[in-house]
Amino acid sequence: MMSVLRLRALVRGVWDSRVRVAMMIVSIGLSIVAVGGLLAARTILNREVALNYSATRPPSATLILPGGIGPEVLAEARRTPNIGSAAARGSLVAQVDGGDGIWRQLVVFIAAAADARDVATNEIESGSWPPVSGGVLLERTALPFLGVDVGDVVTVRGPAGPAAPVTIAGTVHDGSLAPASQERTAYAYGTTSLLYALGEPPTLTELKVAVVANGAPSGDPVQISAVVQGLAERLAAVGYPVTSIQIPPPLRHPHQGQMDTVGFLMVTFAAIALVLSSILVATMLGGMLANQVGQIGSMKTVGATTPQVLVMYLSVTTTIAVTATGLAIWPGLLLGRALAGWASELLNLRLTSVDVPGAVIGLEVVAGVAMPLVIALVPLVRGSRITVRQAIAHHGSTAGLVRPSRLPSLLARRPGVGMALPMALRNLTRRTGRLALTVVMLGVAGAMFLVGVNASTAWTAMVDASVAIRHYDLELRLGEPTSPDRLLRAITDVPGVVTAEGWGAEPTAVVRPGVIDESRIYPDDAHGSFTIVAPPVGSDLFRPTVTSGQWLDADGADGVVLNNLAVAAYAPGIAVGDPITLRVSGGPHRFVVAGLVSDFGSQAIAYLADAQYRKLAGDGVSQVRIVTAAHDPATRQSVLRAVDSALAAAGIGLRLAVPIEELRTALDQHVLVLALALLALSAVLGVVALLGLASSISTSITERTREFGIVKTLGARPATIRALVVFEGVLTAGISAVLAGWLALPATRIFGDYIGNQAFRTPLPYRWSATGLVAWLTAVLVGATVVSAIAATRATRLTITDAFRVS
Repeated sequence: MMSVLRLRALVRGVWDSRVRVAMMIVSIGLSIVAVGGLLAARTILNREVALNYSATRPPSATLILPGGIGPEVLAEARRTPNIGSAAARGSLVAQVDGGDGIWRQLVVFIAAAADARDVATNEIESGSWPPVSGGVLLERTALPFLGVDVGDVVTVRGPAGPAAPVTIAGTVHDGSLAPASQERTAYAYGTTSLLYALGEPPTLTELKVAVVANGAPSGDPVQISAVVQGLAERLAAVGYPVTSIQIPPPLRHPHQGQMDTVGFLMVTFAAIALVLSSILVATMLGGMLANQVGQIGSMKTVGATTPQVLVMYLSVTTTIAVTATGLAIWPGLLLGRALAGWASELLNLRLTSVDVPGAVIGLEVVAGVAMPLVIALVPLVRGSRITVRQAIAHHGSTAGLVRPSRLPSLLARRPGVGMALPMALRNLTRRTGRLALTVVMLGVAGAMFLVGVNASTAWTAMVDASVAIRHYDLELRLGEPTSPDRLLRAITDVPGVVTAEGWGAEPTAVVRPGVIDESRIYPDDAHGSFTIVAPPVGSDLFRPTVTSGQWLDADGADGVVLNNLAVAAYAPGIAVGDPITLRVSGGPHRFVVAGLVSDFGSQAIAYLADAQYRKLAGDGVSQVRIVTAAHDPATRQSVLRAVDSALAAAGIGLRLAVPIEELRTALDQHVLVLALALLALSAVLGVVALLGLASSISTSITERTREFGIVKTLGARPATIRALVVFEGVLTAGISAVLAGWLALPATRIFGDYIGNQAFRTPLPYRWSATGLVAWLTAVLVGATVVSAIAATRATRLTITDAFRVS
């Protein structure tokens, strides 16, 4: 039991240090707000991603039946074991002009007017299903992307049919899709009447099924494959052959990799922020104890033991930590909800709830109290061991408590060094442990800031590299394969066209004996797709980065080059020289992997030499790459309109046109969430670290109160004392900046490899941002100057009498 005398001494000591205690509560509270906000945001996003995606009732698989899907097919699917629901659907890749004369990609998902909408569905926000005849419901993010509104009439054209006016009859939210601006694609939902209007056959060829296990959607890809392969066999037996099967990663959002990466960053930075805040506690407690050496000595004079003193200050620390954590809980929740709301806008999520589970709040409380206590044990144990003799001998400095460093004395003897640097080093090295904590805290925060900036720079470099390997201005995808001679005759003489190349292309799959081809394509008909592309050998318009083996050459008759996504999704572990069997023009063909390339910006692709492709698929080309006379967006759009008219006059349908700036914008949008998250998290750590520096300097000034009194008796002016303190802070910051730079060297590589592979299946290029280093160095030096100057104010205001009155 704490005696009344010790309690009074403790209360008096805490009251005397009330400003420091308040600063500790505020500092710890701010750190816990950051930690709580990050944990809350991650928890909300993880839950809402799953809820948004599951609300669309995503199909486990899509079976392609070119002959169409009638009632018999649906009945057969619905009575198949482990299939919970089935629907006949279709899709159309078209183009839409919102009225500005620019054609943008439009993916239309087609269903019968009487469709039950119990699989691959969405939430209608305005309008109703079915839309008016020939009208569509737009995914909500397509409105600002196209610059239109509900009730407007837009012009839509299919791959081969004429353009037709289409009414925007309403909007939906589809949680399985990324924002239209990010994919540079508008998504719409219509009935077969739209197919009639666009001159397309009104046949639904996609059988979407939901595989269940124990009454819930299955997350087992092996089970899903077995069930749908069995269904395909049953359908073939009754005269409805299935040509291919699409099985996306079960219950996993198309951008789950990016979301997982954001979650990982939040947890990592939250953990670092918590550790830094705990170090902040330790430095502040050290300062408080330094100011209460006299009280500790008095308590021990009247019989207090070291354990009793330790318990007293542990109780103070616990009270401070509990108070700070309690005050930070609600602001942390608000911050987490704000972060989750910001991220949801970037990810096209609808937040059904911003509640945070009690377990997360409990974890925050335990961490916010326990971590500071654990790290604060070091200064508390050291301070509680102070003897009566040490307390009597204490004069506001650390003399007698630590062994002074010899470095300042050695520097002082060297000519030309002056006294400022030796004095600053002498003061800093009085508490080498505290100096190390402060430097490490600033160094870790700086390293993570640099990692964030470097990663953001690397993402930009990756986008730049992806655009740089594409030496063309326009990429056109045709409605159907066309003779290259006919194609080039139509566009070669178009004004502004400098070079045009026809490329072969078609969907493909890895062939497995005895089973129908499976791909990983998501319901958006883009993510997870696998395509064969055949650029002309020797073409200068496309040169991906070769990571292993070699690029295409005329002699590689059976060689195929795979990009990184093809390896990750369809051929994990494959290496140069390994065989692979791919579907080309309906037949299986065996190839040898000649090379592996990194091709950020493309889905999974297998590259074949054009001569080899023509032998297997004929002379038709499905894609065109065009170089324009000038390379600005206005020229590209002008040439695109002229090429579009020339193709229409030649009777060649255009399915998609992608100016190179659209590709860059799409890639930039994909990395925007990650880049902004990293920079914001880095800024949080920087603030915590600067608070720690302020605490360390303030503690040092408290310990040296009597020293400043002596300096003043010798005639030192306030400006001299302030300059000395500021120099110490700047010197500490400078040392930490060196440490930050060294720590960031390996950390940039480790983080870049992890988050690049997690989000995009390719490591980020190693980039070091000189701008980031200068920004951090400037911030930490300016911050150190400001907080040191503020802390030095107390020292300069002390009178000589006040200084020598301090015990």
